[in-house]
Amino acid sequence: MKGKYVFRRILWGLLLVFIFGGSVFAQQKKLTINLKNGSFAQLTDQIKKQSDYTFFFNNAMVMSLKKITIQVKEVTLDSVLNIALKGSDLTYKIKDKTVILYAKETPEAASKTVKLQGQVNDEAGEALPGVNVFIKGTTVGTVTDLDGNYSLVVPDVMGMEVVFTFIGKKTKEIKYTGDRFMNVVLKDSYNEMDEVQVRARANVNEIDVRAKTGVVNEVDVRRMNNKPVLDMALALQGMAPGLIVTNKGDLGSKPEIRIRGTSSLREGDAANEPLYVLDGQVISSDAFLTLNPNDIKEIKVLKDAAACALYGIKAANGVLEITSQRGTAGKMVYSYSFSGGVTLRGRRGVDMMNSKEKLELERRLENTATPGYRYSEDYYRKYHANDPNLESLIARGQQVLDSLSRINTDWFKELLRNNFYQEHNLSARGGTEQTSFYASLNYSQQGGRIPGNDIKRVTARLSVDQEITPKLYASLSVNGGYSLTNTPNGTSYSPTDLVYQLNPYETKDVNAELVSFPGRTYADLFNQYSEESSDKRAGVSGSINFRGIEGLEIAAVAGIDYVLSEKLGITPPTAYSEITSGVPERERGKLTKDKNTTMNLSSNVRVTYNRAFGKHDLTLGANFDFYSDHYDNLGITGYGLTKKMQSASGVNQSIEGNRKPSFTSKNEKTAQLGIGVLAGYSWNNIYDLFGTYKSDASSILPSDKRWNSAWAVGAGWSLKNYPFLRDNGVLTELKLRASYGCTASLQGVSPSSAVATFQYSEDAYGDDQLLSLMGLYNADLKPEQTIDIDAGISLGLWNRVTLNAGWYRRRTKDALLDVPIPASNGFTTLKRNIGILENSGIEGELYVKMVDRNNWRMSGRLNLAYNQNKVVDLYHTDCLYTSEYDMVPSFEVGKSYDMIYGPVSLGINPMTGLPVFRGADGREIAATEKLTREDMVALGHSTPPYSGSFFYSVSYGNFDLDMDFYFVFGGKKAYNFSYVREVSNANYNAIKGQVENMWFQEGDDNKIYHRPYYSSAAVDNLKLYANSRTVGSSDYLRMSSLSLRYRLPYWLIEKTKNVIQYASVAFQASNLFTLTRYKESDPESGSLVGTQQPVFTLNLSVSF
Repeated sequence: MKGKYVFRRILWGLLLVFIFGGSVFAQQKKLTINLKNGSFAQLTDQIKKQSDYTFFFNNAMVMSLKKITIQVKEVTLDSVLNIALKGSDLTYKIKDKTVILYAKETPEAASKTVKLQGQVNDEAGEALPGVNVFIKGTTVGTVTDLDGNYSLVVPDVMGMEVVFTFIGKKTKEIKYTGDRFMNVVLKDSYNEMDEVQVRARANVNEIDVRAKTGVVNEVDVRRMNNKPVLDMALALQGMAPGLIVTNKGDLGSKPEIRIRGTSSLREGDAANEPLYVLDGQVISSDAFLTLNPNDIKEIKVLKDAAACALYGIKAANGVLEITSQRGTAGKMVYSYSFSGGVTLRGRRGVDMMNSKEKLELERRLENTATPGYRYSEDYYRKYHANDPNLESLIARGQQVLDSLSRINTDWFKELLRNNFYQEHNLSARGGTEQTSFYASLNYSQQGGRIPGNDIKRVTARLSVDQEITPKLYASLSVNGGYSLTNTPNGTSYSPTDLVYQLNPYETKDVNAELVSFPGRTYADLFNQYSEESSDKRAGVSGSINFRGIEGLEIAAVAGIDYVLSEKLGITPPTAYSEITSGVPERERGKLTKDKNTTMNLSSNVRVTYNRAFGKHDLTLGANFDFYSDHYDNLGITGYGLTKKMQSASGVNQSIEGNRKPSFTSKNEKTAQLGIGVLAGYSWNNIYDLFGTYKSDASSILPSDKRWNSAWAVGAGWSLKNYPFLRDNGVLTELKLRASYGCTASLQGVSPSSAVATFQYSEDAYGDDQLLSLMGLYNADLKPEQTIDIDAGISLGLWNRVTLNAGWYRRRTKDALLDVPIPASNGFTTLKRNIGILENSGIEGELYVKMVDRNNWRMSGRLNLAYNQNKVVDLYHTDCLYTSEYDMVPSFEVGKSYDMIYGPVSLGINPMTGLPVFRGADGREIAATEKLTREDMVALGHSTPPYSGSFFYSVSYGNFDLDMDFYFVFGGKKAYNFSYVREVSNANYNAIKGQVENMWFQEGDDNKIYHRPYYSSAAVDNLKLYANSRTVGSSDYLRMSSLSLRYRLPYWLIEKTKNVIQYASVAFQASNLFTLTRYKESDPESGSLVGTQQPVFTLNLSVSF
């Protein structure tokens, strides 16, 4: 705990130093001027180099001034200006470090100001947040807000030039002629490496020439920040076609991120997740999840080989390229935003029975441990038929049933709760033309819907950009984060499940024994398990950009990213599972603790040469990079905790036998060294060619197989730039592109899979500890080879409609899989190259600007992606079974990697109450008969092949409305029917409608659920396999976010005497509702625990 406080104090100290440091160092200095026959502009240059003064004047004003000669030492600014303006009709006024030059006959000009304001958009009409807006030749400036709006109060000087700059866009300058409203559209800039862009480009691989032929989608960061979602990954859901983000569990669980599907036969993130790059520095997925979305200026999704090949073999699964916020030249701008609100319970996955229906089900199932049968007339007539007080027993039993039926506890509302959400973000940016900085601090917290589940997060960031010389620029970034997640859900215990287990006639009476949990009371169900997970992250990166020769740029970036992840799981000694475990009291209570450290070191040096001559534009480049990963794990499992000390130090180390303390450890280092070249060529902005080749050596493989490559070629054809189409008002964009490439991949492969790697075992020989192989290694193992083919078109009409569409095919050859081997080898699996997996599909993005007026804008955007996944080849078979006893294949040629298999159901036999299946030969198979492999058919994809989103925006006056929807379709999920009760588990509550839809007697027809009692011969067919009647569509439509923002008008802000530069209030919500036909649990995560909670907040943003 002490370390946490020290860490926070350091972050606060750094923030305060950079916020207030500028005012300390900007104190007035005496000036030394040495100017001979110079201009007034040359004089101001000397003054600005020695002080923080900014000058406002009309160039035409000083044209009449004579040449100036001043040679003075250690004098005040007044002295210098008086000498320079002596004998002219000009004078000046100094106000807050600003020098205003004006004519003597118009003294009112010195105090007259104007508020420049407007909105900055890209060519597609989307607002651009973070655009630098400043007055040329001064340090007075600001940045656009999340909606692309800006406002800037400056002296009213006619002819001053307002400059708009943004990374990847052409710089625009507008001369002020009296119109204070300036709405600006910034166009894309591919090869223009002007000074502002060089300064901002911390990622040396972010070369815009690749975007001419490759697939690079940009995320709308403004919309992403409108979502009140703490999880960085979930905020990206639906933001780009082909970028699939799937929620996998309760609050704090790690979502799954994929770009254009799963590219490996191996499951899990290690083999399939994209590469994460922050300002040119490779970071881990855990580090990515701790980022503060408010610190992000830009996110690009790189999909094909032409876009990704610059990163080499680490980028086979695509790249998420993140650019952070940077400082700006101009006065200090402080921004604070607050979001506060509530999180709701979320979707009720399954409707459960009320007391009346549950008691009736218990009567029909005839389980004597349940009151519905125990107090029923059927029970008394069966077991007390000869009792002389039979009728009295029946009457008393009916009274009990009537009393229970009047209790209808809604456990969904009783156990799940609404909770709170809050987020605070403080940032400061500013600087001069030579030095600028950005600093931020964020605190956020979200409560889960079950008690004991919440997440807290603190992040801090500091970036400094420095012009060392006019040709040399350096950047430094330091960032840190701390997140803490608590959950009561364990691998074998989840309080959420109680919602669907406790009976409606039961209550929270802590003294009453429960029917659903015999021998236990309501109090015994809680405090059974707790888990605390924390992530501590620190990172530092620096970059240098040098342009010594025209067209030649040398850039380098290096950084270290460190993540410490800890997880502590506690089953207290008072837990019911421990009390009834049969172990002595001194051995009760279980602790599991994992401590993982991940350190990524990345460095990259790139040389780029760009030359334009006539209609030709040539780009050449080369780079050298080095990456290393160091993973260190320590795990502890211990027993015998005391009530007062439930930590690792409380483990009873004297225990022997099965509960003896155990330890696990893993320390792994890998490194990658690479060298690459690239070339790009454009002719007359019509034809584009791009090629790149990169060779990487990885320490994972043996020395003779260490070097592998990534290469790509691409071409673009901009038909719109033909002279006969250039000025066409209807067709405003028309471009074709195509690319082809191949990337080797070692994602998710550890050295022990390819090289003999030993570990110490728990066994000993005498006093010596023994070494054993970590796993059976494959000396013939090869990297997977990902071959990408991509083609696309961009179409624009009337500057209002933009369509981007593309087709792709990504084929993974030599796909790796851990295949079973005879256990006689001492191991059960071996990683082998076994086949070919393919993802192919189409992606489209349609943007329509419906209304575009000064005070009224309306637009919509539709993203749609289709991905077909299939196994193209299995090198040694057409169907792969992981065991000779398996009925369902793990993979089959021609089918997707995640296909659901099972028999075709013909329904419930009304005579037997058991399902009937259709065999491979068309005959009917009873549930008691043994199914064969040939009887199993493909029932559907568990991953939906279609996904998309729809964004709608309206701005009227100072109001902005944004609505986002996300949808998937084409997928299937198997119902597990865990809430359909049988005789053995009739003590739990059941799904609503089971009495009506279950077979109970001969002649029951058109039933959904089979009979509640059956022979053991039918168990496998009923329990192990899905069938065509037990799978359902997992399609859903979700309203993912809603934002209604009101920006305070200029006249109201003016009353603050320009203390406030910008202010807005907004209502924001996320995950408002989900529409689905899926009847059980959550259609996205497939579990009742994992549904995303609706969040409703009120947001306040203000800049000073």
